[in-house]
Amino acid sequence: MDIRFSDLLIQPRHKAIALLEDEYKRTGDVPTLRNSNLLLLDIGAWKSAKCNCERIIEESEHTHDKDLIEMGMVDWFTGNISSAIDSWRKAIRAEYTDAIGAIDGPLILWYGGARLGDDRLMRQSLKKLERFWKVKDYHVFSEWPGTSAIAAFLLDKVPEPVFLNKWKWENLENRRLCRAHFWVGMRRLDKSKDEAIRHFHAAFSRNKIAILEYEYFLAKWEYSRLTGEDWNTLGSQPNQV
Repeated sequence: MDIRFSDLLIQPRHKAIALLEDEYKRTGDVPTLRNSNLLLLDIGAWKSAKCNCERIIEESEHTHDKDLIEMGMVDWFTGNISSAIDSWRKAIRAEYTDAIGAIDGPLILWYGGARLGDDRLMRQSLKKLERFWKVKDYHVFSEWPGTSAIAAFLLDKVPEPVFLNKWKWENLENRRLCRAHFWVGMRRLDKSKDEAIRHFHAAFSRNKIAILEYEYFLAKWEYSRLTGEDWNTLGSQPNQV
């Protein structure tokens, strides 16, 4: 059976998860397990997601930074903060990373430092992010320059209006907007809770394809934390992709 993940996103979550679990049992395909894990995270099935994370890491030929980031998120969402930070630190040293190499580890460590009020962790993360942005003038880019754009934003190398609205990512704009809105929300958090909430909501609610970005889950988490709304009522139902 050929299962397209985009097709599953318009189906009820539990039905889609069951289809992916059956497919994994039939094929032992790790990418199928990864897709199933995204849907488990979306409905807040933390115990099952944690088991899946462990299985994915065990069965993968190489360690992937996104697998470790997801493992850390499950721990973070369930209050195991030290384990989360440990997984996120390991993500920096993973064998398989983003095309530009291990940028997401420092990014999510910056998030952890910001939420914990750990200035040392934030400084360490920013120092690592400096090597991903060597451009003196952001104007050389007319479009979204990939994940390095987030490093530039956190390093104050690009203004928010350009980062959020001017740069576009052809064919992947909904995923870019998820990422951009989340990080803008994090930067706004100390200044305006209402503005942060607005950006977090935009990050996870605009289009379900954003579930492919880890910022989708972090945005849901922050929105739930700030508003008191239950995680399972927030965008866990299928919508347009």
